[in-house]
Amino acid sequence: MARHFPAVLCLVAGAVLIGTVAAKALILPSTWKISAPIAEVATTGTFPQGIALSPDGTELAVLEAGFLPPALRVLAANDLHTLALVPLKDAFGIPVWVDATHVAVAGASANAILTVDVANRSVAEIPHAGAWPAAIARTATGESFAVSDVDGSIVYTDGGTIEAAGTAGTHPSAIAITPNGIYVANRGEASLTKLASTLHPTAETPRKTIGVDLHPAALLANRDGSRLYVACADADVVDVLDTKTDTVIERIGVGLPQGPGASPNALALASDGTLYVSLGAENAVAEIAGGNVVARMPAGRYPSGVAVDDRNVYVANGHGETAPANPNFEPEAYSPSGLLALIPMGYVAASVVGSVRRIPRSAFGATTTAEVLANVPAPVPTPEQTVLRAHGPIEHVIYIIKENRSFDQVLGDLPNADGDPKLTFFGAAITPNEHAIAKRFGIFDMTFADAQVSASGHNWSMAAFANDYLERFWPPNYGGRRKIFDFWDGAVASTPRNGYLWDDAGAHGITLRDYGEFCTNPPSQYPMQSLMGFTVSANLGAHPLPSKAVTTQMAGLKGKIDPHYPAFDLQISDELRADEWLREFKGYVQSGSLPQLEIVWLPNDHTELTLPGALTPQAYVALNDHAFGRIVDAVSHSPFWKSTAIFAIEDDAQFGPDHIGDQRTTFYLASPYAAPGVHHARYSTSSVVRSIEMLLGLPPMSIYDTVAPPLYDAFTLKPNFASYEALPERVDVRARNPVNAPGAATSERLDFADPDAIDPSIARAILTSAARAASHL
Repeated sequence: MARHFPAVLCLVAGAVLIGTVAAKALILPSTWKISAPIAEVATTGTFPQGIALSPDGTELAVLEAGFLPPALRVLAANDLHTLALVPLKDAFGIPVWVDATHVAVAGASANAILTVDVANRSVAEIPHAGAWPAAIARTATGESFAVSDVDGSIVYTDGGTIEAAGTAGTHPSAIAITPNGIYVANRGEASLTKLASTLHPTAETPRKTIGVDLHPAALLANRDGSRLYVACADADVVDVLDTKTDTVIERIGVGLPQGPGASPNALALASDGTLYVSLGAENAVAEIAGGNVVARMPAGRYPSGVAVDDRNVYVANGHGETAPANPNFEPEAYSPSGLLALIPMGYVAASVVGSVRRIPRSAFGATTTAEVLANVPAPVPTPEQTVLRAHGPIEHVIYIIKENRSFDQVLGDLPNADGDPKLTFFGAAITPNEHAIAKRFGIFDMTFADAQVSASGHNWSMAAFANDYLERFWPPNYGGRRKIFDFWDGAVASTPRNGYLWDDAGAHGITLRDYGEFCTNPPSQYPMQSLMGFTVSANLGAHPLPSKAVTTQMAGLKGKIDPHYPAFDLQISDELRADEWLREFKGYVQSGSLPQLEIVWLPNDHTELTLPGALTPQAYVALNDHAFGRIVDAVSHSPFWKSTAIFAIEDDAQFGPDHIGDQRTTFYLASPYAAPGVHHARYSTSSVVRSIEMLLGLPPMSIYDTVAPPLYDAFTLKPNFASYEALPERVDVRARNPVNAPGAATSERLDFADPDAIDPSIARAILTSAARAASHL
């Protein structure tokens, strides 16, 4: 679980780099590559959500709306230098040029339509545009329409007040106006909503639902409005709708042949009818002509917007051009005032800034298409003999998910590994079991989390994928501008096309038991205080397990969870979680019927930083370490040891510094067939998922686990059946942050009786890791 560092109140200045950012392709944490740009590239703020050309084609409006405070950036189209940078209350979606000097945007948490005067850097707003407007569109005569992500409302304005025009479906993502009606894409569904009239629509205006492919993310009408292009993000297709008959007349596949997971998420149409589609998850842009993809072009990390003129394609990249290290990040450090002493570029959500690339249209062709394919990891040859196979000696997999630690932060002190002991905060004295397991079974010093944060991290851990809804919405959520946390347990919009590991297992007859992952705790039985969207127990400590049943909304997990094993709640010790897991495990030993796949969540290493009265970070991590060690100990002393592999990885590395990369994390493998020694091979979360699938005979779920390098070298054909003895804690696991801890003085000055009296930036800083409310606020 994450949450959240206060968004540092700064805006990243746009830097223009001519030619290449790097001399060669950059290897990403996922083991994919991105090619160096072939023309100008500009740095933006965090996660540009959309890009649009001005009416005269000389300027580009780029809407920055990620973790850091949002802004509208205006770039010169010819060389991408910044002409204007206007801070906004909030914003989302694609900006719309009103005229040569004004740009309209959806106001997101500002609940308004915002109009930016680029010339004098001012912002006007028309308020009450529904709950979290996420997209807008304008008619040729100047009327504006907006759709809201949270409540699905459609509103209309002619420049005065907002008028209601009905509702769309779940999580509207885009709106398009044609002579035949107004269309809204419902990202949480596989449908469009159509209003039959564009003239002063009301709630009574006839509307209908039109079926399209899964999770439509973007809409674009052709010049006369007779065709509507629909980018269906989780179907890897662009649907072509005839707006007279409202039928899909063509489905243009845009994914690569290796597997699903392209995430088409933005559209641009050239004057000659050529269509350009940004493919977020494939780091590329597709060029479509005659109903087919005729060429591809490498983009930056996660392209999120596209615009085109007669000569150039302009691509906004949500995650920019780099995969930086963060050796200066100190999440446990406080300044004398009590605020987190964050270096803006140290925290992963702040350091992953966006970019804009200018790409000549003439450059698209066979060579660039081949380059896109070459950026996908090449297949790893399967050894003639390997343990990593179905129906081999390993019949059971236990998959443990931990929380938010980097490699250097925990294992940087290991000899012979590529670690920096100066960055090790939870070394061998605090994590004796993790160190002993790594030394005995293998040290993996180049394993990276595929995700930057937990919202997407649990999806990557369970599906080897995070879809466009997740990638776009977690940054403003973590920046404190979107209270809804709807990325797990039944959140339909964030569910990828092929589901999760439990769906894959269930479809192929693999027995499964889940412990906490994608589950929801019952309403808390402990007194809680609510502060600015966070919750903290009034009596901090390790509470008993919930007395009421834990539930899940995931259809594939129904009847397969331990209802006594809690989901995320830092007030419950991982030792108690291990106790509950051991209770069931003993039953499986007695019956001889261990499920083939177990998924176990151990979240205590998340910690509550130095929150006064909470367990110290060292205590939390030590509890997590010992619970992990006890699980390995129990399995190794059981009859199942000879047929089991235990995989453990962090969902992300966001709370730790690392000198190699801000997504490098810890990974552990415990099995009689584990190959000891230091493994320098580059792996990712998807490599772990793919290896689990291979052991269980499961097909991959996305292109990412399809192409991820399996952990062949992590296993040996010569097993060592010796058991593992868990090591006791070496630090006081009951130690709490004292009242005079750094930050305590600030806490004592806060008025906890009235949340409105608390500076939200201070509250977020002190309660960074506090548990969320059961409603996921």
